[in-house]
Amino acid sequence: MEASTFEVSFMADPIGPKALPIVVASMLLMAGFISVIRPKADVVWPNRRVLAKLISAVMALLFYPLALQALGFVISTMVVVAGLSHLYGAPLRRGLAAAAALSVVLWLFFVQVLALPLPIGSVWLR
Repeated sequence: MEASTFEVSFMADPIGPKALPIVVASMLLMAGFISVIRPKADVVWPNRRVLAKLISAVMALLFYPLALQALGFVISTMVVVAGLSHLYGAPLRRGLAAAAALSVVLWLFFVQVLALPLPIGSVWLR
């Protein structure tokens, strides 16, 4: 597990930075194991339209980390949030407005409040 390789120059807490990823991974493994062995009810598969929406949402979430380095946090977040909101029925203008507001507010929070750098995008640096 990658979490076991985390090293910091100071001791942040008694158990170090490895604990949270290991605890989360353990909980996910237990939940997966329980869902596999638990008796199943009859499964009703979604119709093609719902399935297409779910696949589109997964594709958007797979696109997001790839777009972060190239387009930067603000643009990538705007594109994905606007696309997902439109996909699930929000009017285009409202989806774009919400995506823009969310992107800027999150950027300000992470960069200004938490002092965590976010990618600005390699496309804009050329």
